[in-house]
Amino acid sequence: MNYQSILFDSAPPSLDQAEKEPPGCFRDIHMDAIVRDIARGTEEYKLEPLFYRKLENADAIRYRLAIMREIDHGGLFEAFAEFSQRMRKVREYETYSRTFEDPDQRMKWLLDAANLYCRAAGELQRVLTGVELRSQGLVHFRHWLTFLIHTPRFAAMNEEVAALHREFSEIRFDMAFEDGALTIVPADDEQDYCQTLSAVFRQEQTAAESYGFLLFPGLHLSEMEKSMLTVIKKRYPAPFRKLEAFYAEFSTCIEPALLVFEREVQFYLASLQYFHALRDDGLSYAYPEIGDRRELRIRGGYDLSLAASARQAGETIVGNDFERDDREGIFVLTGPNQGGKTTFARSLGQILHLGSIGCPVPCRQAVLFGFDRLFTHFPSREQPGSRSGKLQDELDRLKPILDHATDRSVILLNELFFTTSSHDAYAMGSRVLLNLLELGALCLYVTHLFELAAAHEKFISLEAITDPEDVSRRTFQIRRQQARELVHASALVRKYGLTRHQIEERIQR
Repeated sequence: MNYQSILFDSAPPSLDQAEKEPPGCFRDIHMDAIVRDIARGTEEYKLEPLFYRKLENADAIRYRLAIMREIDHGGLFEAFAEFSQRMRKVREYETYSRTFEDPDQRMKWLLDAANLYCRAAGELQRVLTGVELRSQGLVHFRHWLTFLIHTPRFAAMNEEVAALHREFSEIRFDMAFEDGALTIVPADDEQDYCQTLSAVFRQEQTAAESYGFLLFPGLHLSEMEKSMLTVIKKRYPAPFRKLEAFYAEFSTCIEPALLVFEREVQFYLASLQYFHALRDDGLSYAYPEIGDRRELRIRGGYDLSLAASARQAGETIVGNDFERDDREGIFVLTGPNQGGKTTFARSLGQILHLGSIGCPVPCRQAVLFGFDRLFTHFPSREQPGSRSGKLQDELDRLKPILDHATDRSVILLNELFFTTSSHDAYAMGSRVLLNLLELGALCLYVTHLFELAAAHEKFISLEAITDPEDVSRRTFQIRRQQARELVHASALVRKYGLTRHQIEERIQR
């Protein structure tokens, strides 16, 4: 029976060199920093590339989400975390069994590795057998793990490990120091009255009166320890001969497929640990429903990068809703500066990407669809030494999006053409949006040009609203409503006494 991946519902795809690097959209929506936070502490597993590549279809996403949900809500997080801790030790001991200089130490490290390996696999199989699993991936893994434990090789190794540990634990000897010499003799099992008398007065002994010494100061044997071991081997040769035979037969004790599982399960553990920390801070996360239609419904979505900084500052995070049916394509988001427009665009990108790789998403509820690619274009710093102007750089970045986007793509454009005049920015921005409208892609266009929201009847206007009682106060709420940039500007002018009438009155005084 072959192991089936718990990350992929079919054969795992091979990653080419390009897919080992973050997608181009990561920096714009801050997913690069988010993935680093999720993967922190798991560097040995090289998890980050698993967060780069979106899954190919809705079934693959559902497969992974079902496993994630079951680990989260099925009480399996602790069991898998404990298994991982044990397997780290197994791999550490197995490394010692290949690298230590002393042959007896190498053999004993392998025995310890095999012992812990058998216990880790057996305990995990016992836990999984005691719960009702529903996800296809974990059900198949339980079948495979049960099969592995009952294979002749694993069963024989488990039996040998138990027998050897029992024999080594029965070795008893006494040590005596006299005239600078260390004498090792078989243990006297008769009652030691001196020890009994010592135990009676032990409660009166202080730490300062204890005269112990450290016989084993490190992992490698000292010369004295090697000499002691030589004597013990002569007195008890049988278990050492069996240990040598065990080492020859089980020099590679770990099933390679179980190492694959150990790495794959870290994807789930790291993701859940990240989202559990958010939950502990009062922030919601959800398991998205992946629909077959191109619908999008998000309730209470928020930006994870903002949540990280707000958590440190003790600030409150404002969630936003977003809804789109399969006939809508172009959304134009306007509103005052610092009103949450860019944050909203980032949160949308984060939710879509995390959902596409089978992770929980930062919101209360989400219905997502299977898009093919996520494109972004946010303002970037001008590269030192670049001979092209800012507008040319923007166009160079925009061209691949327009060349490769399809009707199933998601495109987030933030303050496009902001370095040009308002007239040019409107002309070029409306041309881009009309092309995307014809293409049928989903696009969120963030702009300070409120006129763009009304440039076409099929454009849907979103606005970052302010407090009606005080328009200078941002609410960071995004709503479907007609752009009112002039209203905001007029209100601000009145608030700060800058209308023509107010200025004239001030001058006349």
